[in-house]
Amino acid sequence: MSQTTWDRYETMRRTTAAAPGTIPAPVFAPPRRLDPIRAVDEAVRSVLAGLFASRTRPLARPNPVPAKAPATPSESVFTDRLFSLRHAEALAADAGSVRIAAGTVVTPLARDLLKRRGIVVRLAGAAEVAAAPRGEWAFAVEPGAGWLDALQRSFLEDAGLWRELEASVDAAVEWLEGGEGRGVFLVTSDGATAVWRACRAPGVRAAFAAEPADVHRATQTLGANLIVVDPAGKSIAWIKQLATAFRRAGAPRDLIETCREDGRTP
Repeated sequence: MSQTTWDRYETMRRTTAAAPGTIPAPVFAPPRRLDPIRAVDEAVRSVLAGLFASRTRPLARPNPVPAKAPATPSESVFTDRLFSLRHAEALAADAGSVRIAAGTVVTPLARDLLKRRGIVVRLAGAAEVAAAPRGEWAFAVEPGAGWLDALQRSFLEDAGLWRELEASVDAAVEWLEGGEGRGVFLVTSDGATAVWRACRAPGVRAAFAAEPADVHRATQTLGANLIVVDPAGKSIAWIKQLATAFRRAGAPRDLIETCREDGRTP
């Protein structure tokens, strides 16, 4: 290279070189031409990737709310002889029906109240009647002859059906005053005095019985809650038959007071 050519090159380099501290002008590359087929392919791939991702990702489930069980109307089983207005008023607020024994009589006022409350009266089966509570029962045997001890053991062997009380009228009256629907079967040789003393106590309805018909009459007309039996001339089997008739009548109720509540003449 000649000296003249070198001088020209240096002059041009110095002229076009950037000044110290300045940013040289950027050199832009020519834009690359976009391939339309490739662009469509990339767009399709992007959409498909989003779809597959949404399918494989588990969906968020809301916390399950336990469904409330529908309220079941309650149902009572009544096994006594008379279903009065007082019994209808004592039914639960959610009572939907009441089952009664075959021999139970529903008073007109009680039936009207049940109808207004929409409570259906149904007939109870034998199993339901047997399972229903039918009062509390106690017995008392006056000490005396040896066979009365056997009678006492016979009551105690009745699978817990009877509670033993002291053989006195005062003990029987005190136990009867302790709750509703209670009945006492008292075996004593002085039956007349026992009935007289017991009837002087408020709420005690005592009756003397010598045969099952007497027990039936006393429970059906008076609602007797104390049956007094004289053991003289009676066998253990006969006395137990009287006690069974007493229990079979159902939990004792004051029938005279029930009639007054229903507006009927006793």
